[in-house]
Amino acid sequence: MRRMPYETEMKRLREFLKEHKLTLVKLIAKGHSSFVFLVRKGDKKLVAKLERKDSTREGMIEKEVANLKKANSLNVGPKLYGFDKKRKIILMEYIEGKTFNEWLFEKRKRAELIRFLAELFRQAITLDNAGLDHGQLAGRGVNILVRDGLPVIIDFEKASQKRKPHNFSKLLAYLLINKKSRICARVWQILQAKEKN
Repeated sequence: MRRMPYETEMKRLREFLKEHKLTLVKLIAKGHSSFVFLVRKGDKKLVAKLERKDSTREGMIEKEVANLKKANSLNVGPKLYGFDKKRKIILMEYIEGKTFNEWLFEKRKRAELIRFLAELFRQAITLDNAGLDHGQLAGRGVNILVRDGLPVIIDFEKASQKRKPHNFSKLLAYLLINKKSRICARVWQILQAKEKN
């Protein structure tokens, strides 16, 4: 079981929240190198991502900020609102929605899925052309959220502007080629379903 934040980490977060007039709502995710908190500024929901003090990824926050800035310049990813290098915290848009995996296994119409996939592949090609490899789009579908039926790619922590991008090819294999995968099987089940007019 992954640990809860240490008091020293919470102190950094509280200082950041106070400085930016934000209110802590709850912890929404725990990772190997960060904690993700839902915070509020008035009625607006935001995400504060706090680097763990025992993180082995040196410069994680700075790298994610650079990658997210690049993605945002392409209209991809949650909007970056700011970051605190000293406290190792990123403030970004909160995406209200389900993970792709959850969304896909609900009752879906073929047209909905086609619209979603067209936009997801467009974003992947855009990232490829800009030289930004996300690196974690295939898998459990947790780094792709669905908001209003459209994809939002999140978590640019392990993305790279140095390695050769393979966003489109990895998504293509993950969603349409590897039919042994339950995700791919479900995509084809929806795409091949006959619908009533």
